[in-house]
Amino acid sequence: MDISQISYNTENAEKIVNEFYTTSQVTNEFKPQLDQWLKSAQNSSEAWSFGWDLIDMKKSANCQFYGASCIYNKVSKHFSDVPTDQYDTLKNKLLEKLLLYATSLLDNKNQQIRFIQRKLNSTLAKLALYLIQDQWQNCIQDIIATIPNCINEPDKHEDQRNQLILIVIDLLTLLPEEYSSLSNLNKLKRTQINSQLKKNFHTIKEYLLNLFNSFNTLPTNILLSTSSLYFNMIENSIKCLTSWIEFGIQMDQIQQFIDYMFVYIYNDSLFDQSAECLTSLFSSEDNLKYTNSIFKYMPKILELQNLLTKYIEEKDNDGCVVLTKLVLAFGENQLSVIFDGFLSGNDQVKQILLQFMNLIMNLTSMPGSFPVDEESSDLTFVFWYSLQDTLLGIDQVSNDLQTIFRPFFMNLLEIFIIKLQLANNYDDWTDEEKERLRCYRIDIGDTMVYMISLIGEIMLEFLMKRLVSCIENDSDNWRIQEALIYMLQSVVSELNESCSPDFSYSNDVYLVNFVDLLPKIKYTNKHILSTTLLAVGSLGSWLERNPSVLPNAISLCLLGLKTEAVTQSASFALKDIINDCDLSSFADQIISTCQEALKAGFVAQNYENRLMSIIGMCLSDLLIIEYQKSINWLQNLIEPYIIKLSELAQLKQTDKNTQSLTCHILNLLSQLMSSLIQRQQNHNSTDIMTANDSTASSANTSFQIGIGHGAMVNSSNDERAIVNSLLIKLIPIYKQIITRNLSTDLIIIDKLFESISVTLSSNIASNNPQPENEITEAILNELIQMFYILNENSWRKYAYEVCRQILIIWWKNDKYKNNLENLFLFSYQNAMKLMTRDMNWFHDHTDVVEQYCTCLAKLLKSKYYDLFEKLNEESLVYLLKFAQLGLQLPEQYTLRAVATFIEEFVKFTKIKNNLMEFLEQNSQSLMHIIMIGISGALPRHLVDILSGILYIFVKEYPQLTNSILNQILIKNDFQPYGITQQSVVTGESQTTSLHLSKEQKQGFVKSILSESNNKRKFKEIISEFSLTCRGLINTQYAKETSHKY
Repeated sequence: MDISQISYNTENAEKIVNEFYTTSQVTNEFKPQLDQWLKSAQNSSEAWSFGWDLIDMKKSANCQFYGASCIYNKVSKHFSDVPTDQYDTLKNKLLEKLLLYATSLLDNKNQQIRFIQRKLNSTLAKLALYLIQDQWQNCIQDIIATIPNCINEPDKHEDQRNQLILIVIDLLTLLPEEYSSLSNLNKLKRTQINSQLKKNFHTIKEYLLNLFNSFNTLPTNILLSTSSLYFNMIENSIKCLTSWIEFGIQMDQIQQFIDYMFVYIYNDSLFDQSAECLTSLFSSEDNLKYTNSIFKYMPKILELQNLLTKYIEEKDNDGCVVLTKLVLAFGENQLSVIFDGFLSGNDQVKQILLQFMNLIMNLTSMPGSFPVDEESSDLTFVFWYSLQDTLLGIDQVSNDLQTIFRPFFMNLLEIFIIKLQLANNYDDWTDEEKERLRCYRIDIGDTMVYMISLIGEIMLEFLMKRLVSCIENDSDNWRIQEALIYMLQSVVSELNESCSPDFSYSNDVYLVNFVDLLPKIKYTNKHILSTTLLAVGSLGSWLERNPSVLPNAISLCLLGLKTEAVTQSASFALKDIINDCDLSSFADQIISTCQEALKAGFVAQNYENRLMSIIGMCLSDLLIIEYQKSINWLQNLIEPYIIKLSELAQLKQTDKNTQSLTCHILNLLSQLMSSLIQRQQNHNSTDIMTANDSTASSANTSFQIGIGHGAMVNSSNDERAIVNSLLIKLIPIYKQIITRNLSTDLIIIDKLFESISVTLSSNIASNNPQPENEITEAILNELIQMFYILNENSWRKYAYEVCRQILIIWWKNDKYKNNLENLFLFSYQNAMKLMTRDMNWFHDHTDVVEQYCTCLAKLLKSKYYDLFEKLNEESLVYLLKFAQLGLQLPEQYTLRAVATFIEEFVKFTKIKNNLMEFLEQNSQSLMHIIMIGISGALPRHLVDILSGILYIFVKEYPQLTNSILNQILIKNDFQPYGITQQSVVTGESQTTSLHLSKEQKQGFVKSILSESNNKRKFKEIISEFSLTCRGLINTQYAKETSHKY
């Protein structure tokens, strides 16, 4: 059943709409095709015809609404289809249908009829916008005057008239709303329509004002009965006013309405609409021009405190949120007016402003716990940000203002102490509630960071005094202590940069006092322990400068590691401290406690990785002063994991648990080696060598390992010897794992090679050559044997990385070159086998393509040219073909890796003169793919990568590039890659192709050849050519999106 071939007419549209809305996806497998047909039909030229036919009350409501949507879509997107002499016909037809549905609403309460009528209203509003500039300049006056007078049934005169007034109000509301969707018009036309609308607002203003005045003459029971049309008229009039305020109508034009809003806001049924209208009004920055009006309405804002109290007592969180937004809109956008009032010298004004500041304080200190008891206090934080920013941005009299507002910020600290306290039933909260509170506490912390510039040292002193007092006088109230410690933690990390210049961070007594307090705190609850650990972790760089207080900090971290509920916080804190501090004197305690936590089994896997990283850094510090102790710790630590890994490798059958455990152990070993290596690289090499020499000569100990045949070997005491010793133990186990998982579990194999890669990185990072001994030779031989076990499917990302590392580490030793050449050729052969797959395979395995090209590029960049000289010409051809396939992949990092390899390969051929002829013979297809990508086959953001390849060609081989580009672009009449667009008429996707002239192509070639010394200009030319090929040159879209590319 090919639904797309069904013609667009009334009968078919009615059938498909009814079928689409009366069947489900399960019962109708063609529903997606029906949906596509309806979308295409809506954009077709026939929609002008069948759309009107479907707007018939005898048809189903779904058909009527679809018909109305079709006409709206045609007016919105295809108004140019309408001849000028048909404008009045279209307008009258719309009015006729609209009035029909409006009057029917009196007898038919079906909500769907109201939706249809609203869609017709939107259509008429859109039509009015298109015509308001020329053909229908009086559209607003006509709507107001004409529609309410179209009354056909005298016995229903009042209700019918009110129904028509509702339509007028709705149309007036929709005019500014529909204006925002005029994206198909140019900026000039939109500006003209905007100007015309604002010019006609006085008519709307008079109409709405007459309505509001007339409402006052009606009895209250009729006016405010939510079931009456009069209530709907008031409600919709407020919405209309709000819509025009958001459009940009300013305060001076609507002041007559503001008093009405402050009256209606006390009516429960009109509260939301009135508050939204006032919020929109006071949110405008243009209000700063109306200072007197702002002060005039300040008392009315203050009176809202009574309404706020009512909502708090009724536990109406929604009402509190709405009121909070209104008060904040008034305050945030009038800060300069508030500042001027405080400096005015007028005591009455000052008193009003003090009351307003206290109102916002009350909003911040809403009773109860966020977000369970209240949900509005977090909205006030933006006000305090803005207040602080504005205060600091004032050049003159800022000291006076800061003196005035500093007490408010100190009072804010008192409020935060209360709001940060965890509720008594916090542990019973849902996960969502806990997450919202976590974000809320972070927001409070950010607010305090903003306050540092105003009250930094005062704030720290205040918090410390309160904490000391609480510990000494109320030691069992852990909630207050936890809140105070959280506040301290929030500001500590910012003090170095944000405090006043005379604040001495490194000698600060408050922080010393805080760390001294740690043993005095009663950690009777996991929450206070966790928060204290968070605070201690943020002191890392400060602890480095104050090592005398380190014992207290380390003791707390070790306590945390022994407490299951806070292991995460403890590991974070300890990791932060060890990153900044030398903890060699605490290494035994830390390693022992971490090992106990790992053995206990209550630590989550990701936190086990962090603990292993901490152990690695401690071992690295310990290596410098007590080498043999460090080795003993290492052996004791890794032996259980090696045994377990060996057991897993020997299992005949595996499952997901086996896979997970194997990968986890490999991860742990990687973390251990990685942290050990990175820490060693950060140490001063001279100091390390001195310490190692002295330790070795005095202790005369060694790290003994087995090499598989029973021999025992002494290794030199540096990190390379340690990781090599570990590797030689693990390789036989790795080989067993590879053999077992070769055809079933590539994830484990990739994880295994990732672990090896981390281990080998220490050898690459070292500036010293790899020592020649039994260990290194055994490692090399065993590693190479591992690769020969692999098949082409199991050469994954890290396998190629390990291959590259092996080549870099051992290639310069002639003794191993023969084996390494074979390994390089073997990796090449496996990569080339991938070309037997289709492009879908390449798309699904971009990581493999990326890593192999990265491997080749790094080898070329490091000038390992003699490896590539082992490849014959046929092999090099295949290598370029592999790269050509990679150039067609749309993934950014993969394409960049392929491009980098090609760039390095081109440089390589230039250095090796015997390969220049090879490149000349094999570059045309490569260049053709590059040009196809630039012209549109690849996304725009990738063009810059392709231009880098062209730049290298132009720089190294200008004549060759000129010849190839002329052959491709001109002799072969190259045209841009097909551009897929959606047809305006049918809505279907079509592929079009722009035709480039010979002159355009010649100009492009000439331009890039002349810019071989200016890469920036070269890329600009490529980018411009790409836009030309895509049909985007000089378009607004290209300008608006240029920053993305």
